[in-house]
Amino acid sequence: MCVLLVLLLIVNVQRAALDHRQVSIDFEQAFRDGRLLPRFWTSTGMCPPAPREKAADFLLSNDSLLNFEIIGGLPNAGLKYVRIHWLLEMIQFSHYDENKLLFYNFSRLDALLDKIYEYGLHPGFELMGAPGNIYPMEKKRRFSYFWTDLTMQIALRYLHRFGVEYVANWRFETWNEPDLKNYNTLNFTTDEYINYLQSVRLGLDAAGRLLNNIHLPLRGPAGLFRTEQNHPFCWTALQLCNDYPRNCPFDVISFHRKGSGTRADEIVNGESMLMNQIWDKYPNLLEFKYSNDEADPVAGWSTPREFQSNMKYGAMLVSTVLQHWSTKTNSVQSHLESISHDNGFLSYHPFEFDQRTLLARFQMNDTKPKHVQFVVKPVYSSLGMLTNLGPQATDTLFLEGNLSYIVSYNRDPFYSCVLLSLSNDTFDPTTKRSNITLKFAIAEESTKRRIGYIVEGLQESLNDPNSIWIHYGKPSYPTADQFASMRTVQFPSVLKGPEMVSANTKNISLNLNLRAPWIVMVRLCSEMVPAPSQVTNIRIRRIYTYEAVIFWSEEPSVTRCIVGYEVWFRADQTQWIQINSGHCTPFLWFQFVSNTTIGLTGLYRVRSVDMFGRYGAFSETKYFNG
Repeated sequence: MCVLLVLLLIVNVQRAALDHRQVSIDFEQAFRDGRLLPRFWTSTGMCPPAPREKAADFLLSNDSLLNFEIIGGLPNAGLKYVRIHWLLEMIQFSHYDENKLLFYNFSRLDALLDKIYEYGLHPGFELMGAPGNIYPMEKKRRFSYFWTDLTMQIALRYLHRFGVEYVANWRFETWNEPDLKNYNTLNFTTDEYINYLQSVRLGLDAAGRLLNNIHLPLRGPAGLFRTEQNHPFCWTALQLCNDYPRNCPFDVISFHRKGSGTRADEIVNGESMLMNQIWDKYPNLLEFKYSNDEADPVAGWSTPREFQSNMKYGAMLVSTVLQHWSTKTNSVQSHLESISHDNGFLSYHPFEFDQRTLLARFQMNDTKPKHVQFVVKPVYSSLGMLTNLGPQATDTLFLEGNLSYIVSYNRDPFYSCVLLSLSNDTFDPTTKRSNITLKFAIAEESTKRRIGYIVEGLQESLNDPNSIWIHYGKPSYPTADQFASMRTVQFPSVLKGPEMVSANTKNISLNLNLRAPWIVMVRLCSEMVPAPSQVTNIRIRRIYTYEAVIFWSEEPSVTRCIVGYEVWFRADQTQWIQINSGHCTPFLWFQFVSNTTIGLTGLYRVRSVDMFGRYGAFSETKYFNG
């Protein structure tokens, strides 16, 4: 990830057991070559299982809500959006009034969106499905009115409930993959589908006009875009936009392009091929932004695959992001607005780790009451590392042997996050170990105060809870000790630091020995970066007897010098104790396993600490009656 760098010593090995590399980074050059880095990768997606009429039961279940809350637990809005199918199935028709106006019961959708808001997430709000007990009769009589009115009611309701600033940043989107029969449950004709698009747009516009003429963007058609014969809805929608660009319902053209399950570059290449096809056919769409809503290595989230369980998937996701950044910086895909990883699903037995998910779910049906335990997979932690990237970055640099990296930074006060990855996609690495020497030439303007640095990494086997689970024989119901073992390796490891270098230091050299595939992050911070701020929104979720997850929130920042969080607890009439001492806590949550002596009942508080040993103020205390 960087053109900026002058790196040019690569000792090529004939695919020997140890790969020696030197990477030299000159920050003066980086400052000249860098550009704004939009956070285009911070979306996940999921679909409730059949039957769709039970979507509310699934999405409001304890398992789903805990999954969403952990997804929202990456710092710095590491995951900001969650794109969910069948949300309209959560609404129930209530009654008509004397003027035949439609009234709905939104209580279950309200409950979900309240939680999404509380967790610091934004919905990818697909206008997909239909409220219970109403659609067939309205389709016969008032098709356009039904969709315009429903969309307007939804938008107005949540603009008032959550505020303009929050809802304006939702991602409203039209029906997912409407050309597929298993999704086109309302049996739209092509004309009806186009009418639906126009009616949805009218509904959003009507809501916006009632609140100071704000514009609520709409995405679509969220299609696969295969042949025009088999997928007429999406192609006809683009024909409409090409013929009448000012009347196009979409602000962002969305589509789905996954790989075949081998290499990350299949995703980028598939996007480019599709967009070139679209631009050739519809030249008036050249200036439209576009998004790949499902930029995954391979279709079929529930199909178990070995690479999805371990570091291969984490490194492949990072590689996918870095390749997309390169296409954006080199104008190949300059209008790419975002990508989304469709990996927010809940895994199920016996494929706890092997499905395309961020977390491994263990349904503990042998306990009374039954409960669920989640273990983080490397792909979740890899997204946690991406969240530390700074606001500007150089181009991605791709080196021989599947090594790539990016240099991101904030110039004043100086902060840098250099992210490196060795990925061979779904294949085994060609070399098992890497010896990397990193040399940093610090810009003169950045050396006036001390600089702190920390090196963190994810490596094959060393940061792989699945390997621990396999070691124990893949128990359906792991013991508390087995869960503890898996959780000791679920987050990035600190490889070096935090350490300080004195003011006026011009050069820093680091040597790393790594197991492939791997992801390494080096963060450098000037002491001029402000001390950590106070964390907020403490929440405690009971998991099981003497076990709870503590969550908290913080404001996003362009500099990420925080190295972890301290979680403190005080039972009645006792002293405060740090309950996560000795545990790596890089993200916005901690799973606390207590005992009969300490229990869960008491006060909780959290504070952050940065690489200079500076503490943020303690959060407000939160009482929990365990």
